Amino acid sequence: MGFFGSKNKKEKQNKKVKKFMNKYKLNNIDKEDLEILEEISNDLTGLGLMKAGMTLSFSSADKQATVGYLSALVKQNWVIIRKLDEINKSLDKLEKD
Repeated sequence: MGFFGSKNKKEKQNKKVKKFMNKYKLNNIDKEDLEILEEISNDLTGLGLMKAGMTLSFSSADKQATVGYLSALVKQNWVIIRKLDEINKSLDKLEKD
């Protein structure tokens, strides 16, 4: 039974990572970085639950604003990572030519 449970867990994890990659348009990131993306996806999923909990618990406006700003920074970082990856691939292509 445990064997099947781990397979289902792995499939769920793969779906989460694909959703995460689609959300941040990271589909063309090198396969080497997928393991790191999985870890980050797991971390951000946990933070998303915490953010929802803060909203439901009527946390102070300044705490909610801080979480909102940090969330925006995370999104900006993904744009930067994606663009740096594109630049790196372009440089590699130029180097080969």
